Amino acid sequence: MTETGSQAPSQPGDARRPLNGRLALFDGSAWRYFYTYCRDKRSRLAFYIVVTSIQSMLVLPVLYLVRYTFDSAIPRGNVRMLFVFGAGILAVRLANSLVSLRMRAFVLRINTDVVHAMRRDLVVKLYDLSHDFHTRMNKDAIHTQIVQDTSRVDVMGNALLSNILPALVTSGALLVVLCALNWRLVLAAAAIVPLVWIAAHVTGRFVKREVYAFQRAFEVFSGGVLFVLKHMNLTRVQGYEAEESERQAGHIRDLRDKSVRMAMSYAVHNQVQQNVSGVAGLVILVLGGAAIAQGRMSLGEFMSFYVAAGLLNGSVSSALGGLPEVIAGNASLVSLRALMSSDDVSPYAGRRQIGFRGNIELRRVAFQYGDARLLDDVSLTIRPGANLAVVGPNGTGKSTLVGLILGFNKPGLGGVYADGIAYDELDLRQLRRSIGVVPQHPTFFSGTVFENIAYGTPDASRADVTTAARLALADEFVQSLPKGYDTQVGDDGVRLSGGECQRLALARALLAQPRVLILDEPTNHLDAESVERLMAGLIAWPDRPAIVTISHDSHVLSYVDDVYRLSDGRLLSPLAQRCAS
Repeated sequence: MTETGSQAPSQPGDARRPLNGRLALFDGSAWRYFYTYCRDKRSRLAFYIVVTSIQSMLVLPVLYLVRYTFDSAIPRGNVRMLFVFGAGILAVRLANSLVSLRMRAFVLRINTDVVHAMRRDLVVKLYDLSHDFHTRMNKDAIHTQIVQDTSRVDVMGNALLSNILPALVTSGALLVVLCALNWRLVLAAAAIVPLVWIAAHVTGRFVKREVYAFQRAFEVFSGGVLFVLKHMNLTRVQGYEAEESERQAGHIRDLRDKSVRMAMSYAVHNQVQQNVSGVAGLVILVLGGAAIAQGRMSLGEFMSFYVAAGLLNGSVSSALGGLPEVIAGNASLVSLRALMSSDDVSPYAGRRQIGFRGNIELRRVAFQYGDARLLDDVSLTIRPGANLAVVGPNGTGKSTLVGLILGFNKPGLGGVYADGIAYDELDLRQLRRSIGVVPQHPTFFSGTVFENIAYGTPDASRADVTTAARLALADEFVQSLPKGYDTQVGDDGVRLSGGECQRLALARALLAQPRVLILDEPTNHLDAESVERLMAGLIAWPDRPAIVTISHDSHVLSYVDDVYRLSDGRLLSPLAQRCAS
């Protein structure tokens, strides 16, 4: 077993691969993608900025009270005035807190709406991506990326809207106030601005590297946990528990180390910013003290300036302190945008809906994967109520043929038609509701028998499900289960046998009353008697659908009217086979 067994091996166009081999500190295209979700919230954001700007002006009465506390109340020994000024400052702070809480709730709603829309579109995008993409993709990696990346964007949005944006607005207002109070001290303190920028840039790149490394380690860890859960039986059968445990422990150790390094990068970033900002405070303290000593500034004026400078320092620190979350969010936006911009989508984009009668035609179809041509000049007509089979050895293209009928794949040459209308015009999602498929390896989710049969037919009643199960020869074994139709099947149907899974899958297909029913290798998990009973029941079903049986087992030929044989990429019709013989 290789090291990549439980990891997420890179896929073509891996959304996690840094662009041009490097992950930009701030990627413009990723932020444009983020802005598309904020565009319809511009008025709400503008309102938020206006209120925040007004809120920042609450500092003015505080500065006024501080100045007169030191210039009037204290020199005069007026204790009553001190209490009044103190009460005034407290009232302003309480008002500021109330406005902050109200605006926090307001902006949280904006952020959660953005993340909700992003998650919704990602799920829709997964359904839009092509069948070929889903067969190639590493599902564990994509799952981790979507869940974790949207969570990081959520954290980033909160940091931007709740901390960074208010801090920037408040910083601008405080800077204006400071210039009005003493522009000379502002110019002196501004000398360290380049130092602040350099420190933020250097520590930001350090944080970016460690965040990216942590995110990769977390994806490997998450993929490893999913591997353990999904392949528990394989590991146990191979007697590989100790080795697999050690391999996963290695991923966990790596995640621990990367987590510590990322946390330390945050700490280094914050300490550097605090110390650089502290230099500005020292400059103000020294120069302001000198101005007081020389009589160019009163103590009250200096204290109000110093308080405002302290508030500005807090605002700037708050903005810079949110930088790590923004860097992490930037990396996630790059990943999510890459997935959303993937052009590997379903081959058909028609929107026409029809009352499908059950007629499907493949006209001179050719299909190939890469350089390997699987089907060549294939024609097939499925008429309403037909009962036909497509047989041939494994690997001859039978599954590809099913993919073409379902519209998962599009032929390179020729075309596919439903009731005489080209697939290119049709809404394939609507058409597939009239095509039932019983795959060779049916899929089940963790839920009850009833829920698994009724999936895709939400309005089905208990009686409808039972009727479909009887026709599929499933009712007899379901009734013997501990809770009947309310029995849990386990993840991927692990509590059922292969034959039971196949019968439930058939019941699910029949419940939707399809016009075409595709049975892929129906004899794999059923004995001869069960196959005979099943086919007899389907054939006798009133208003039965067209039945297409896909098999490599010649035993099914006795149950069908017409047999088509796939050989060397070509489909031989019953007439062609008779002529050849």
